[in-house]
Amino acid sequence: MFRRCPSPALVVAVAALFLALTGGAIAAGIVPLARHAYTADTATVARNAKHLGGKTVAQIAASARGPQGIQGPAGPTGPAGVTGSTGAKGETGATGASGATGAVGPEGPQGDKGDVGAGLKIVGTVATAQDLPPSGTTGDGYLVAGDLYVWTGGEWTNAGPVQGPKGDIGATGATGPQGPQGPQGPKGDPGGVAGYVIVSSVVSLDPGFEDTGTAACPTGKVAVGGGVKAADPTVLFMLESYPGANGSGWSGTAGEFNDAGASTTFTVFAVCVISA
Repeated sequence: MFRRCPSPALVVAVAALFLALTGGAIAAGIVPLARHAYTADTATVARNAKHLGGKTVAQIAASARGPQGIQGPAGPTGPAGVTGSTGAKGETGATGASGATGAVGPEGPQGDKGDVGAGLKIVGTVATAQDLPPSGTTGDGYLVAGDLYVWTGGEWTNAGPVQGPKGDIGATGATGPQGPQGPQGPKGDPGGVAGYVIVSSVVSLDPGFEDTGTAACPTGKVAVGGGVKAADPTVLFMLESYPGANGSGWSGTAGEFNDAGASTTFTVFAVCVISA
């Protein structure tokens, strides 16, 4: 086995170090000698480099290294690290601009047909609300001093006035053509009013509506009385009855409160006598 001996420079340097630590005049002379030995050793290394093709021992060792081996398999995944602390809450961002209005959606399907509501039926008239019966059938109504009270299932509810304010008297209409002569009436009782005549006018009403009719007296006669007569009193109520201007006739207003019923009629009549 080849064993490399230490260089002279290394031997001299170790000796100088030893003498420097122990003290003495010899150390002062050995230090220059160590420097000379190091210079000589460096020259020896340079000569040896010429014999090695100008390469140093480290370069030769590097050139003698084999090719790089293939990459080994990946190692197992290490354990999860410790969860870090929660960071500080950031500032609230600015509110974004409103988006554009979306398109109108399609029309929804038609709902189911509702149940038929209860009809209104005016049962009668009482003087005050305290005179109303304790209960009734849904849709029943009573006239109380011009207001209509309706039974709504648990109580009588005031639906408000059913008669509006009285309107102005209309202008007298033109006299109609003279009708044919009627048959002779029966002989009147003694003491009756001589020369009187009863005239009438029939008015048709649709369900839920009201109207006004006028019975006009013939020329030369004035009305001294009159009234309204319903064809079916169960579905018709009278609103007002009054004489015409200067006794020209008699007017009456009535209405039908049964919205689900059929059409009906009422008659306005006037009792006319010879004017003075």
